[in-house]
Amino acid sequence: MSEALAGKIAVVTGAGSGVGRAVSVALAAAGATPVLVGRRPEPLAETAGVIAAAGGRSLVAPADVGDEAAVAALVARASDGLGGVDILVHASGVGLYGPVETYSLTDWQTTLATNLTGAFLCARAVLPMMRQRGGGAVVGIASGAGKQGYPTLSAYAASKFGLIGFLQSLAAEVAADGIKVATVVPGSILTDFAGGAADAKRADPGAKRYLEPEDVAEAVLFLLRQPRRAWTQELNLWPF
Repeated sequence: MSEALAGKIAVVTGAGSGVGRAVSVALAAAGATPVLVGRRPEPLAETAGVIAAAGGRSLVAPADVGDEAAVAALVARASDGLGGVDILVHASGVGLYGPVETYSLTDWQTTLATNLTGAFLCARAVLPMMRQRGGGAVVGIASGAGKQGYPTLSAYAASKFGLIGFLQSLAAEVAADGIKVATVVPGSILTDFAGGAADAKRADPGAKRYLEPEDVAEAVLFLLRQPRRAWTQELNLWPF
């Protein structure tokens, strides 16, 4: 158990699968209590079961991170039930790909609502509690597509470029309050994201290299365990 994380309360969005689940499990193993956030209760319950089987504890809090009222309610629940929030990890992600010419406004708005607006709403909601507790940490999971645009990824790339810029601005705003803000920029991750099955990718001998969700979780924990005097604004993580 990590003394740096023992007893901390961590809101993790996208906790029902992939990176969000891996981060939640890793945080619980380190002694923190993750608040499991996602749209669907069933996957969150599965994550909570994994945590409980390993002797940890968590709080399941279904919510759409793009919904202002839902975010306010989940943060209030974390505050009332657990006493506050020390950490926010925004791992929610939507990947709806397609060419700009035929891309629907609904898909554009859905992508930005989850990937970017959700980060804003969650951060805005937890900052007052972090200040009251003398500091905290916000970590956002961006993407290589937040540094370089690719065909059919316009909405996704726009959301991740925006996330990096948002977190850079937030970092400058809250540093004096003892709140660290960092971005993890991973390469391709072996998950079911965007409709591609992880098992199929793993079984393809000619597939490109991938990170595992646990690799990203370890990067997040590295950031959270840094000494109070140290801060990493951006961590680039690539498959080797």
